[in-house]
Amino acid sequence: MDLDYQTVLRVFSQAVWPLGRLGGLLLTMPVFSSIMIPSRIKVFFIFALAWICAPAIPEQLSFVNFNGVYLVYMMQEVFFGLLMGFVMQLVFQVFVLGGQIISMQAGMGFAVMVDPSSKASVPLISQFYLMMVTLIFLALNGHLALLDSVIQSFTMMPVGQVNWDSSTVWRVILFSGWMFKEAVLISIPALLSLLIVSLSFGIMARAAPQLNIFSLGFPITLLMGVLIIKVGLPSVGAQIADSIEQGMYFIKGMLH
Repeated sequence: MDLDYQTVLRVFSQAVWPLGRLGGLLLTMPVFSSIMIPSRIKVFFIFALAWICAPAIPEQLSFVNFNGVYLVYMMQEVFFGLLMGFVMQLVFQVFVLGGQIISMQAGMGFAVMVDPSSKASVPLISQFYLMMVTLIFLALNGHLALLDSVIQSFTMMPVGQVNWDSSTVWRVILFSGWMFKEAVLISIPALLSLLIVSLSFGIMARAAPQLNIFSLGFPITLLMGVLIIKVGLPSVGAQIADSIEQGMYFIKGMLH
């Protein structure tokens, strides 16, 4: 079969256009954006997905008709992919923030470790919750659902037809506010339990001033914090699944 210049360039264009949206997504998408995954694997994965999405690219976007508007389209594609991954990243940060709140109240804020995926220092409880949400995200096939959404987005919102207005950005800002609300709701049971423990120590200090409440209260508060976290694990797991579902609903809502 003879291939002319325009046909080769058209096929090449269809394989290149998805790179912007897919690259932006994988730059911010949880798990795949981790620095623990080699860059070569990420590049290979992006090109493989781009080849799958190539048939959904309109033929009129061939680079034969290249003009300055194509650069604007590519910037829109990258930004759209970044926004989709950022929304799911907010879901993960809900439990990091909730773990930080619990750590400070339980007196475990000093227990800090380096997150191997982001190289950031986070409290131990936050790292524990982050591992939980990552495993549940993979167990629920959240990564496959997110990749399926971005592949379908090339049909529902084709390249060059991405409509941006202030309402879209404002919805993402409001969703970031949802992150803080959910983090507080996750930490409320532990906060109330530890508040009762602190109140009991205050009553003990008034009833028996000769006792050294500080030396007794600190290790007991740590022990109670660990016990409360263990007891609350089933409810946290349910909240993780619900938060991932809300994040996916929000991402699919961006495509309409």
